[in-house]
Amino acid sequence: MRRKIGMVALSLSLLSVLWLLLGMANFVPLLIELPNETSIRAHASLAVIFLLIGSAAFWNED
Repeated sequence: MRRKIGMVALSLSLLSVLWLLLGMANFVPLLIELPNETSIRAHASLAVIFLLIGSAAFWNED
């Protein structure tokens, strides 16, 4: 089960990094703008969160 969670988290982090690269090339928006809120840079946060989940899932795997 931990391996499946790790694989899902790593694939989602790769999608977040892909979003970052496409945003740098101005193909997709880098910022998420919500009404009455400041702009959110979600791609970097998502990539870090999913990489942490993925690394925890593969920690001490035999």
